Amino acid sequence: MLLVVFLGVVLPALVMVTIEQRISEQSQQTMLEQGKADVMAIGVASIVEPMWVIDTLALREAADKLLANPQVMAVRISENRPHAPPIMRNRPGVHGELAEENSATLEHRRKPVMRGGETLGNLQVWFDTTYGKSLLAQRRNQMTLLVVVQVALSMVVLLMVLVSRVLNPIERLKDQATALALDVGSKPTMAWRRHDELGQLGRHLGRVQSQLAALFGELEQKNQQLQALALYDQLTGLPNRSLFHDLVQRELLLARRHQQRFGLLFIDLDRFKAVNDTMGHGAGDAVLVQVSQRLRAVLRDVDVVCRQSGDEFLVMVRDLDQWERLGEVAERLLRAVEAPLQLVGAPVHAPAQVSASIGIAVFPEDADDFETLVKHADIAMYQAKALGRARYGFFHAELNQRLQANLELERALGAAITNHELVLHYQPQVDARSGRLIGVEALVRWQHPTRGLLYPGAFIGIAEECGKIADMGAWILAAACEQMTQWAQRGVDVGRMSVNVSALEFRGHRLLENLQSVLRHSGLDPSRLEIEITESVLMTDTDASQHIIDRVRGLGVGIAIDDFGTGYSSLAYLKRLRPTQLKVDQSFVRDLEQDADSRAIVKGLLGLASALGLSVVAEGVETLMQRQFLTEAGCPILQGYLIARPLPLAALEAWIASQTSASAITATGTMEP
Repeated sequence: MLLVVFLGVVLPALVMVTIEQRISEQSQQTMLEQGKADVMAIGVASIVEPMWVIDTLALREAADKLLANPQVMAVRISENRPHAPPIMRNRPGVHGELAEENSATLEHRRKPVMRGGETLGNLQVWFDTTYGKSLLAQRRNQMTLLVVVQVALSMVVLLMVLVSRVLNPIERLKDQATALALDVGSKPTMAWRRHDELGQLGRHLGRVQSQLAALFGELEQKNQQLQALALYDQLTGLPNRSLFHDLVQRELLLARRHQQRFGLLFIDLDRFKAVNDTMGHGAGDAVLVQVSQRLRAVLRDVDVVCRQSGDEFLVMVRDLDQWERLGEVAERLLRAVEAPLQLVGAPVHAPAQVSASIGIAVFPEDADDFETLVKHADIAMYQAKALGRARYGFFHAELNQRLQANLELERALGAAITNHELVLHYQPQVDARSGRLIGVEALVRWQHPTRGLLYPGAFIGIAEECGKIADMGAWILAAACEQMTQWAQRGVDVGRMSVNVSALEFRGHRLLENLQSVLRHSGLDPSRLEIEITESVLMTDTDASQHIIDRVRGLGVGIAIDDFGTGYSSLAYLKRLRPTQLKVDQSFVRDLEQDADSRAIVKGLLGLASALGLSVVAEGVETLMQRQFLTEAGCPILQGYLIARPLPLAALEAWIASQTSASAITATGTMEP
C-alpha cells in the first residue's frame, strides 16, 4: 500500500519535471538562438561605421563590447582593406587561433559587414554552447528540490489520511476476519460508525460474525450430541460398544506392558422378552434403565460397564489379582439384577423381576484380543443359561469346542432337508386294555453323513436358533401325511398320526398354511392327523393361541397337549382352548411304582380329562406295573418302551404285522393274550 502511494505521488512529479525540463530546454534554446542572432546583428551594426571611416579604435571597442556578452567566447573583426590586420578578442582559456568549424564547446558564426552594397569586412563570433545547459541544470536542480519537498509533504499528508482512513479500518477488518477464521466467539463484534464502504463492510462482517457465532454454537452443541450418540447409549447413558471397545483396547496395551490381568463379563437378562410382551416396550425400557443403574452402582469406579445391544451388557473388571474375585463381582451383579424393579415410568405401574446369566472370560488366559474375549464370554454366558439361568460361568476351552461343533451342525442342518437326510421314526400308541394299535407319533431323526443317526435333542434347539425349524416342521408334516396316505392305499391301518409342533412353528403363520397344503395334496382325512404342542406354548399368548387352535379345529385336525403337568398347568386354558387329547408327562409315569404323590397326580389328571371329555395318553410306560396301574386307573392309551421304541418305517410295519398275527392267534384261542 505504501509503495502504491509512493509511486502514485512520485511518478506524476517525475513526469511533470520531465515535461517542464523539455519545455524549458525548447524555450531557452529559442531564446539563445535569438540572442546569438541579435549579437551578430548588433555587432555588425556597431562596426559598420567605424570600418567605413577606418576607425580602428572604435572597432576594438566594438569587439570588446561583443566579448562582454556571456555567450560570446571570442570575436574576430577582419577588414577587406589591404594589409589591414584583423582585430581578435578571446576569453581567458580560449586559444588565439580558433577554427571556423563548430566544436563541442564552441559554435562559430560569421556575418559580412556591408554598406551601400559594398562588403567592408567580416564579423566572426564564437559562442559558448554550454551556456544554456548550465542554466538548465540550475533550473533542473531547483525544480527537483521543489518536487522532493512536494512529494515529501504529499507523502506525509497522504500517509496520515491513509493510516486514519484506510489502514486502521483495514486492520480492524483484518481482526474481524481473523476472529471469523480462528474463533468466532473469541472477540465481541466491533462497532463501526463510518458510513463509507469500509464501514459498510465492517458492519456486514460484524453481522456475519454474529450469525457465524450462533451457527458455531449450534454446531458445537450438535457435535456434543453426535459424540454422545456415537459413544453412549441413549436409553441408559452407559458407554456403547464402540467406546467400550476403545477402553478395552487401551486396557489390553496396559495389561500386556505391565503383565496384568483383567476380566470381561457378558451379561444377558433372562426372560426379558416376556417383560416386553406382557407389560409393553415402555416397561422393557424402564427395566433396562434400572438394571444399568444397578450395575453401575455395584461396580467400582475403575470398572466399566456398557450396553452392547438389547438386553446385553458388557463389564470390564480392571486390576484383577485373583480370578476368584470375578465370581464375587458376578454374584453381586446377579443379586442386584434380581431385586424387584419398580417400573414407575412404564405404561403399567407394576413391579417386575428379571434375572441374568453371566459369562466370564479372563485376559490373557482365555483370549488376547477384544473380539475373542467377548466371544468367549458370550459362550460362557450361554453355558450358564443352559445350566438353568440366573447364574454365572467361566469360559473353558471345551465350551468353545462345543460351540464350534454346534455351528458346524447348524451349517450342515441347512442342507439336511434338501439332501433327504431327515427321516421319520414312529412310536406306537396302543389301547391300554386290548393292546390294539390306536395311532403312531412321528419323531424326526437326522441321518448325518458323518455322525450317524442323530436324535432330536442334538439338533432341534439348533434348528430353532438358526430359523430352520419352520422348514423342518413343514417337511415332517408333509412326510407324515404322505406316509399315512401310502399306508391307507396299502390297507395298513395305524389309526391316528401325531406330529410334534414347536413353539416357533405354532406361533408362525406357516402352520395353518402347511396344514391346509399337506391335507390338500395328500388327500388325508383330517381326523387321522393330530398335532402335539406343549402347554407352555399356549400360556404365552392365549388370545393368539385360541385363534390358531380354532382354525386348526376348523380343519378337523386334532390337538394334543404334550408333557402335560410339567409347565403352567391351568384349568382355565383347558376350558377355553378345549384340546383333543392330553399326554401325561413321563416324569409322573416313571415314579408311579415308588411315589404316592405321582400316583395321586396321575389319577387326578385322568379324572379331570374324563370330566372334560378329553382323551389321555400316558407317555414313558416302561414296566408292567406302570401299565397295570394306568390300565386300572382308567388311562385309555399307552405309549412307551414297554410297548415299542420309536421305529423306522420297515421295523414299524414288521411290528404291526407281528401284532396283527398275535391278535389273530389270540382270537382263534390258540394263544393267551
